Amino acid sequence: MALNARPALLALAALALLAAACSGGGDEAGPTEAPENPDDTAERFLSLWKDEKFQEMYTLLSVDARAAVDEQRFIDRYTAIKEEARIDGLDYDIGSSSETDPAGQTPGVDDSGETREVPFTVTFHTSFFGDIEQENLVPLVRETVDINPTPGEETQTRDLWRVAWKPSVYFKELDEVSLVHFFTDVPRRGTIFDRNRKELAVDASLAVVGIVPDLVIDKETTISRLAATAGVSEADVRAAVETTLPSYYFIPVKTLPYGAPPEEIIKFQNLVELGVVVRDEVRRVYPNGPSAAHTLGYMTEITEEQLTERADQGFQPGDRVGAVGIEGDKDDILAGERGALLATLTPEGSIGREIAEKPAVAGKDIVLTIDINVQKTAEQQLGERVGSIVAMDPRDNSVLALASFPRFDPNAFISGLSSEQYNVLVNDPRQPFLHRPLLATYPPASTFKVVTAAAGLERGGFNSGSTFHCVPRCTRLGEEFAQNNWQKVDRGYLTIAQGLMASCNPVFFDIAATLDPIDENILPEFTRAFGYGAPTGINALDEAPGVVPDPKWKEENIGDYWYTGDAVNMSIGQGFVSATPLQIANVYSSLAGGGVLRKPLLIKSISEPGGAAAQELQAETIHPLPISPGTLDTIKQGLTLVTQSPGGTSYQVFAGSSVDAAGKSGTAEDIGFGANHVFFVAYANRGDPSIVVLAALETGESGSREAGPMVRKVLETHLGGAAVAVP
Repeated sequence: MALNARPALLALAALALLAAACSGGGDEAGPTEAPENPDDTAERFLSLWKDEKFQEMYTLLSVDARAAVDEQRFIDRYTAIKEEARIDGLDYDIGSSSETDPAGQTPGVDDSGETREVPFTVTFHTSFFGDIEQENLVPLVRETVDINPTPGEETQTRDLWRVAWKPSVYFKELDEVSLVHFFTDVPRRGTIFDRNRKELAVDASLAVVGIVPDLVIDKETTISRLAATAGVSEADVRAAVETTLPSYYFIPVKTLPYGAPPEEIIKFQNLVELGVVVRDEVRRVYPNGPSAAHTLGYMTEITEEQLTERADQGFQPGDRVGAVGIEGDKDDILAGERGALLATLTPEGSIGREIAEKPAVAGKDIVLTIDINVQKTAEQQLGERVGSIVAMDPRDNSVLALASFPRFDPNAFISGLSSEQYNVLVNDPRQPFLHRPLLATYPPASTFKVVTAAAGLERGGFNSGSTFHCVPRCTRLGEEFAQNNWQKVDRGYLTIAQGLMASCNPVFFDIAATLDPIDENILPEFTRAFGYGAPTGINALDEAPGVVPDPKWKEENIGDYWYTGDAVNMSIGQGFVSATPLQIANVYSSLAGGGVLRKPLLIKSISEPGGAAAQELQAETIHPLPISPGTLDTIKQGLTLVTQSPGGTSYQVFAGSSVDAAGKSGTAEDIGFGANHVFFVAYANRGDPSIVVLAALETGESGSREAGPMVRKVLETHLGGAAVAVP
């Protein structure tokens, strides 16, 4: 069992306190009234202990016991042991000093009859170990005490029974020189894997190279050789050699990276004659560095508030817990259950006698649906553009990648961030801790037009053959509220599928302007049915809900009436509507996957250590999209024309590509943000889609030109670059 005791200096300080407590001193307490019967004295002592009336317990101690420990130290010790052992309360059963042992002798009675030992059984109720039951004895001694007379009467004496207290009355394992200590057994933290069981976060044994100054013979040789071998400055090594800490301490100089080859470690082991020591240290390691950092999260030192909440779980100051991401969201699963040994601690700092033990339970492993190769490809394509890329498999609605930039390295939180480094991250206006795929919300722009198309086909009286005039300037709401198309040419009359192909705003303006007079809640209701306006329900991590405006929402939040113009703006993904990148990707996964809206799947399985699957998870179905097979076909036809037809807005993006993709671009004006957001989303291969990819860039000018190539590269890399015949 790997036990974690607090530093030895703390133990020595505590032992020093014990020595002072046993050395007497302080005011001797005068005799007080006590029962004349030894059993009654023991009963009273135990009753006061149960009620935590430590001061009154002290009045029952014998003269010698009070000489050995003064009142305050007695009270402090009972309080400290109670806290250290996590004791919430106790119950007891008391015997009698007249009970005989198997040999027929009265236990604990000396020849003079001046001492007794009363047997009792105590049950300590602890928050960590459960109940601890012990059989023990209350030692008693008969003392003659003066009874203060009333004025005018002679002083009288009286024989009373008092407790000949010693530390073993608390725990029978305690003696006069030992302490009670709670030794924590921290279990192995569960590993986080990607879908192919590649390690994403793991408890690993790292080689730490350092110096023990007592072992250094030739200081200058040690400094120069170790600096050269470790690739660190001589100043850093000199600081370790010339430390002001005790000369027998191990002073770390360099931690070798996870997976360092044996020959690298041997180089340092060969410097042992110079005072160089290599030690193993278990740390949380993120082998892929910043990759998938937002999804994985990181670990930080436990806060005072968390310590209070989890004190009964064996946590102590300085321990680390999961903070955000999977590490934080599933901390209880990954952390396992801490064990501990309650034992006496000798003056030398070693374990004396065991009192109670609770074994540790190792944390469970979590297998994510993330494919670290797809994740890294997405991150490479995103580069240093602020934004995100989401990749999903529409067959099971699992998440393949959640890329976000800027990122951070979770390893830095383990090795230790300086306050300056942390402040740089926190104060970065680009918000490197923001998990943009799940928490950033934007107007979805033209990616939203599939919702408007669905509502028009299902509730607006339109069909796949209905046509709309794609004019440069739409005056459907009157000249005063004229709206421009993004193209300045007349594209003629287009069907709904062709409207998606050309991303023609007037087509969707016309649909919204038709729907709103029928029922102003039609478009909002379809929007919610496609999963907008609520968290996707991904089976881990927090996410933003986004906004679906409707008449009630506008009145409550804007204080104004709903107008047809609100529906018209919403029809092209502008106005008040907002969504996260994951919500948009999930909509397109539902379209590619056959028209059923599901919750994204991020955690694939949770298993016991060693790989035995304990729980396999699947994406939960929310509901079928409110569309007919014909409507789904029309929408998918339009998305195909976007990438496959020369008239499509993204035809050039996939020209010459090996993948057969269908998708949609979008560029959103965001007055409040002060810049345009650009999107591109596509799935491939069209005949049997196995991947959906969405790129969302926080600033840009064209979804097709800027986000489109990123999506193409991720699709091609995932699908292996195999040539695909386009029908």
